[in-house]
Amino acid sequence: MSEAWLVVLLFGSLCTLLFLRVPLAVGLATATMLTIMCTGMPPMLLVERMYAALNYFPLLAIPFFILAGYLMNQGNITDRFIDLAQVLVGHIRGGIAQVNVFCSMMFATVSGTATADTAGMGSMMIPAMVRRGYSPGFSAAITAASSTMGAIIPPSVLMIVYGSLTNISMSRLFLAGFIPGALVGISQMAMAWFMAKRMGVEPTPRARAPEVLQAFRRCLLPLGVPVIIFGGILSAVFTPTEAGVIAVAYTLVVIVLLRSIRLNQLPQIARDAALMVSLPTFAIAAAVAFGWMVAYLQVPEMVAGLIGGRDIGPTAGLLLIVAIFFTVGLFIDGVPAMIIFLPIAQQIAASVGIDPLQMAMVIVMTAALGLITPPFGLCILIAGSIAKVPMPVVIRETMPFVLAMLLLILALILFPQIVLFLPDLIMGAA
Repeated sequence: MSEAWLVVLLFGSLCTLLFLRVPLAVGLATATMLTIMCTGMPPMLLVERMYAALNYFPLLAIPFFILAGYLMNQGNITDRFIDLAQVLVGHIRGGIAQVNVFCSMMFATVSGTATADTAGMGSMMIPAMVRRGYSPGFSAAITAASSTMGAIIPPSVLMIVYGSLTNISMSRLFLAGFIPGALVGISQMAMAWFMAKRMGVEPTPRARAPEVLQAFRRCLLPLGVPVIIFGGILSAVFTPTEAGVIAVAYTLVVIVLLRSIRLNQLPQIARDAALMVSLPTFAIAAAVAFGWMVAYLQVPEMVAGLIGGRDIGPTAGLLLIVAIFFTVGLFIDGVPAMIIFLPIAQQIAASVGIDPLQMAMVIVMTAALGLITPPFGLCILIAGSIAKVPMPVVIRETMPFVLAMLLLILALILFPQIVLFLPDLIMGAA
């Protein structure tokens, strides 16, 4: 069978399996297995590739950051973040919606995942917003949209995976995420202000200085987690994986000191976190095997050949990369999408001269966008189930946030200094 037909088999079988609602990880592994068998290679190669994918030290950071975020949620540390957000931004029109976004921004500096944010914040913030006069659909939409900052603001799991697949400095990559992540939060807070005004929701009184001081005091220990993570990584004291371990250890100390979790609850929390980690871990292993087959069949070279000789320029090249990841993100999670299609993006970047760090943030933001775009849209599925509203309603309410994120991605393409300013300022030009 020719390489072209093997490519058709690989992607065609995956699309068919996903259409039949086969779980993504199983679909990736099955499509890879079928293609391996048609090449005449031993089927055991699939297992070897999946095992090799997980036997990689940098990827250990993912379960540790997820566990740290899960411990914060279960230890009611999230409540302290909400109280701090309330005294800082609660007086702005759309107060509880502003708190929702601001709290997601703070929680993103710990968890690294959007789905944990949606589940944790949504269970508290969606009912509170509905009680304050917001529609359930909008409450679910802003919760899902704001949770995407967990995939953009470091320590983002998407960034960890991206850094492990490329030679980009993890410190520069983390620094590159702060301004885009902040812009996502600011745009969503502006939208919350506009929607609150349209709904006639009045602002609440500004918090007094003693209330602000008390909220900061209650958050002093939890806020040490992002300080330790970023301080240690940026100063090269430890790696992101080691930072994940330290984040878990520090979080355990905090919740024990605050007596927010009993010690006999820790085994159950560890089991729940392990289950939460297992599904994306299997998907990563299957995606690496699938990505290896994509590379073996020279798909990136085929794509590079299609655009070879055409002087499309970096801007058009980045728009093409966004189109690829946006389309793929409609159907599969960002981590597998990144593992599979990053080699193709790198070929495009090499052909047209795209800055690697700029491309990294464009891909990370586009992959994060896939969490709130149907039909995959895992965050809108979670938020919709918490709010108990039909999915078409949540999708309709989420569309303004999707448009805002697309405009921000376009801004990153047209103005690369949004991405490069902080890394160049702190670590010097690459």
